[in-house]
Amino acid sequence: MKKVLLGFLAVIVVVGSTALPAKTKVRAYYSGDSIVYNDTVIVGSANTESLEIFKLEDQKLTRFVNIKPYNYRFGTYDSFFDLKFNQEGGRLYVYAISGFSLYKYDISDLNSASLVKSSANSYWEWYSRVDKFGDDIVTISARGVKVFNHNMEVVDAYDIKNDIPYNIRSTNSNDYIFNINHDQISVFDRGARKVVKNINVDYRSASGNRSLYFDPIDEMVYVVDDYSAKKFDLNGALKATFDHSGNPGYDVASFGNENLYFSNGLGVVKLDKSTMKLLASQVTSGIAGAEGWAMGLKVVANSTGDKVVVFNNSSILVLDQNLNKIAYSRAGEDTRPDVKENLFLRLNTVSVNTNSVVNLTGGGYYPYENLAITLHNTKITARADENGRFKQMLTVPAVSDQAFNNQPQVVIATSGTTTIMTAREATDIKVVGEQSKFNYSISLEVVTTK
Repeated sequence: MKKVLLGFLAVIVVVGSTALPAKTKVRAYYSGDSIVYNDTVIVGSANTESLEIFKLEDQKLTRFVNIKPYNYRFGTYDSFFDLKFNQEGGRLYVYAISGFSLYKYDISDLNSASLVKSSANSYWEWYSRVDKFGDDIVTISARGVKVFNHNMEVVDAYDIKNDIPYNIRSTNSNDYIFNINHDQISVFDRGARKVVKNINVDYRSASGNRSLYFDPIDEMVYVVDDYSAKKFDLNGALKATFDHSGNPGYDVASFGNENLYFSNGLGVVKLDKSTMKLLASQVTSGIAGAEGWAMGLKVVANSTGDKVVVFNNSSILVLDQNLNKIAYSRAGEDTRPDVKENLFLRLNTVSVNTNSVVNLTGGGYYPYENLAITLHNTKITARADENGRFKQMLTVPAVSDQAFNNQPQVVIATSGTTTIMTAREATDIKVVGEQSKFNYSISLEVVTTK
């Protein structure tokens, strides 16, 4: 059975390797992350230059976040390039990188992303990846590895570099960082701050995204090169292998149980971790109704067992522990309406008296989208036109009593025993798109007389 299966895979490999380049998509999924939160499988990728996050529900991958970072300085949208999920204090966060900046969003409601904090470095270090090394959030760039705490402050750094930052990994280890460079895995001891072992592997090509899996329980390193899946101990001794017909070997993953999974372009293979013997396999080309090429791989587990997440070029796939399809989302499928311009808001005045009317205009939202306008705890609903623009007249409320108590008051008139005073308070007008979740604010000075 094993020989028949591998022979079939070998035939597919020839077809896949010759057909794939002619049909490469501009937008494709090749990497990302996955996590289980409150028994719900969450999947994310930034390969489309947007932060896309999905949840698995009713055998469907439902996207609930699809955003780009907004550059207020230049009034444009930038791109995200990588993401990493992390649970902190019972809440779910996602870290994402864009250029010189690291972002942290709260996605605990599994409905939207709320920005917690962003941090831009001042030394022009362009981040290539964000990851979790053991318990630490890290960024990886041409300058090496930076370690952050949960307040997004750099607390440590390692001089580990690779022309392909994807190939610097730690998986579950707090003690080691693994660097796949050409045909060698360098094992970096974080405590000793040096490379303690080099392990030889065999790739036909010196370049390409490669990954591995480290099990901290048995302290074994699992990797798939272009010829076989291999199991090493930390001394570099080869313990077991499984020859595959895929070309090349991309990723290896497990959830710490007895199952090991790897991707080799044409599909996914499941092995017994202890013996490295075949348990199941699945060719992923055509499984989601489109041509695929299995690269990045993540394995998580919820109450119903292992979930194998495959970044399959033409789609993101979710397979069960028997490698049967559960759900998928195709690359290039973007249900967002066209946005014709950057977000903006304008007022016909910057200062206005209480109970006066101001004219608010704005744009950059989805066409015909419902908008929620908040002004001094008052909420108003508006609707964008076919171009994503809107106009709304707003009646300005009075400033708070606290403004009179805390701010200098100006006497503008005195008549007998009556003194007329005025106070000023700055307030924000915020407009949020109901569908897009785009939000923008503008400040207005309110003048109240007593």
